[in-house]
Amino acid sequence: MLLRTAGQLPRNIGASHGLSVFRSHFSCPRASHQAWPRSIQTSNIKRCESSSFTLPPRRRAYRTTSRSLQTQRFQPLIPPSPESLGKAAPAKQYRRSIKWGRRLLFVSAVTGILYLVDTQLYASSVTRSLRTFGLGIVVAIDYKLNFRPNPILGGEIVDLHRRNAERLFNLLHQNGGLYLKIGQAIAMQSAVLPPEFQKMFSRMFDDAPQNEWAEVERVIREDFGGRSPEEVFGVSFSDEPGKGVMEKKARASASVAQVHWARLADGREVAIKVQKQEIAQQVGWDLWAFK
Repeated sequence: MLLRTAGQLPRNIGASHGLSVFRSHFSCPRASHQAWPRSIQTSNIKRCESSSFTLPPRRRAYRTTSRSLQTQRFQPLIPPSPESLGKAAPAKQYRRSIKWGRRLLFVSAVTGILYLVDTQLYASSVTRSLRTFGLGIVVAIDYKLNFRPNPILGGEIVDLHRRNAERLFNLLHQNGGLYLKIGQAIAMQSAVLPPEFQKMFSRMFDDAPQNEWAEVERVIREDFGGRSPEEVFGVSFSDEPGKGVMEKKARASASVAQVHWARLADGREVAIKVQKQEIAQQVGWDLWAFK
């Protein structure tokens, strides 16, 4: 009967009294059933009170939504006037960044000009000298910090010698010219330098880098008053009859010169040794760097 009574509730009762009516009906409170409408007060209330069947109370939080009406009058969006915005802030000048940017540009321009002058007029003699001084400082610091029983970078004394020997070999091979002669002299000092230097610098006796044929031809023209190699040696590079032949690629290249094979018009085979063009300009700077 309890379920039937609960199921016969009209919909307007649930809407008007809310969830509290159903909650109080299922729990059968004595103090609140008199406030119910007469349609709900039946004889089954006493039976509900005497029954031991009760529903467990459930507490739930229900949010009540409220709606508000727009009572203000609609106004279109109007952009603000320039006067209401106030005075405009001055633009940031970045004076410090511009100042250092100009200095960097000036230093870069001066460095580029000096590099071009050194390359074109002095055959990179200044650059090679600066490279030599820089490597000398690095090697000196390396020996100062690691030539001890417990080196800072680890390893042994043999590793220290091998590392610096490789650095010096790369420098001498890169600079070329008289630096290769110094490397060959270092390789022959077997009683003074460690074995690691001897093994590394023994490769200095191999062929050195050779110059292009255009540089060789320029040297020949400068030494023989502007005459070409064909006119000086009586050779031809197009197999003309009655003339000799000459190889443009060097058979061997040393530190200051390179050797080209040639066959003269009378049939003699000769070796033409041509001094490298940059040696005349580099020799003064190289000797100064060695001192």
